Amino acid sequence: MMKKNGKQVLFLGGIFIIAFAIWTALIQMVDVQPLGQNATNIGFATFNCWFHRLTNVNMTIYTITDWMGLIPLVVFIIK
Repeated sequence: MMKKNGKQVLFLGGIFIIAFAIWTALIQMVDVQPLGQNATNIGFATFNCWFHRLTNVNMTIYTITDWMGLIPLVVFIIK
């Protein structure tokens, strides 16, 4: 039973790694435009700029997610 589950998890992990590699390649090749800050290139630029205009900048959410990014570091240091 455990061996079958382990193979399934390994297979699923492999699928996620392949999907990540494909996503990384696509974001570097599809609809790349110099629209970022200081004219940095953005992949999927049309979608990304549309979504940015839709949501705009919310500094409260930015601050919350910025601080939440420290939680894994604290957990790592404690353990």
